[in-house]
Amino acid sequence: MKKILKYLLLILCLFLVNPLVYAEGEVKKRTEENNYGVNKKWKITSDNLENVLATPYVDASLKIYDYANIISPQIEESLKTKIDSFIKETGFDMVILTDSREYYSTTENETYATDFYDYNDFGIDNKKYDGVILYRNANPNDPYYNLYTFGDAQLYFPYEICEKVLDELYPYLSNHHYQIGFETFITAMQREYNNGIPSGYDDYYVDSDGYMHKKYSVPFGIIFLISVIITSITIGVMIKKNKMVKVATRASEYLDSSSVQYTEKSDRFIHSHTSSYTVSESSGGSGGGGFSGGSRSGSSGGGHGGGGGRRG
Repeated sequence: MKKILKYLLLILCLFLVNPLVYAEGEVKKRTEENNYGVNKKWKITSDNLENVLATPYVDASLKIYDYANIISPQIEESLKTKIDSFIKETGFDMVILTDSREYYSTTENETYATDFYDYNDFGIDNKKYDGVILYRNANPNDPYYNLYTFGDAQLYFPYEICEKVLDELYPYLSNHHYQIGFETFITAMQREYNNGIPSGYDDYYVDSDGYMHKKYSVPFGIIFLISVIITSITIGVMIKKNKMVKVATRASEYLDSSSVQYTEKSDRFIHSHTSSYTVSESSGGSGGGGFSGGSRSGSSGGGHGGGGGRRG
């Protein structure tokens, strides 16, 4: 009995000394009364309720959620300071999420990470919930990481930029140098934001649901003016030709009888020829492979972008 009390007292002391070590693990409860903790505009339906309930409900102000326990509280504090600076300078939210989960496809990692962003209050102060999340699955059998973008962050960090940043992180994350890896992530995202929207992506925009589209600018005024000019010229030519033509009233007036003589009339079938061809349709569509040039849909119904992911 004394030994049990001794151990309980020891555990209590450890908690009182450092009660925030596992702060990221303090998950709140999702209930129907609080709309399952979803304060964004996403509708909770029978199709996505399971995803909502499977998503940890967290304090969105923490920004770092180390469920894999791969970084110390001191490192978290240092990273949080850098993240706060990024958020202040860019207006985009930033989240680092780690876990150690078994998975059978990269889609499962994507769903878990994007649901974590969508069903918590990340980017809640922005119209399109703009922000980025770096997810590290530290599963020892198949480690994986990727970053995902939301709202206007998709314009600054399209697929090609995400791939570039993921390559920069590989030497550190694959070797478990997490402090350097996460610091590199924050620095790289800040650098790419400062570089502005990459060439070509200034022709895109993100709608209110988080989907990226290409802009189509139609100069209606110029088109209308050209149409009026062409129509006026065509009508003018037709009127002029009509005034120069003498109206015929008899069929014989159309024919010069002295130029044609008929001696014999017959119908003869010479030959026939048939041509055939095949019309092929382009298989192209909006968006591209992976995230390139477009957005993917999360279980929330909102769109997001990101990179191709890395194992290691």
